[in-house]
Amino acid sequence: MYKNLIIEFKKNNIKIKDIALILNISPLSLRKKIKGEKKFDIVECLKLQKNIGDGNICLEYLFES
Repeated sequence: MYKNLIIEFKKNNIKIKDIALILNISPLSLRKKIKGEKKFDIVECLKLQKNIGDGNICLEYLFES
């Protein structure tokens, strides 16, 4: 589970459905990826980084398990 990703979603008032739209995946798929049941690809990781905290948060922090 990517706890830091969840923390940043909450801190920035970001909803799962909004991020799913940005990533062009279903909210269910996004939830599975956050739980670690599925893997994020690098393009998804970079899109998340860009949309959370104006891109100032490092990937290592966001995807620390």
